[in-house]
Amino acid sequence: MATNIVRESAKIYEFPVRDLARLNAMRERQTPKPVIYESGSASWYHEEAIREAERAPKQ
Repeated sequence: MATNIVRESAKIYEFPVRDLARLNAMRERQTPKPVIYESGSASWYHEEAIREAERAPKQ
């Protein structure tokens, strides 16, 4: 019985993308999107109240 068995690691092959639109869509999904913290000016007072509560010293 053989006790010295060597196993090779799996090889990962990247499939070619033939469609240019799909390739661009893949690249777009991989790029990080900017984070939008505020969306609109109607609730600025609410956002400011949250910031004040976060800045207040914790008891």
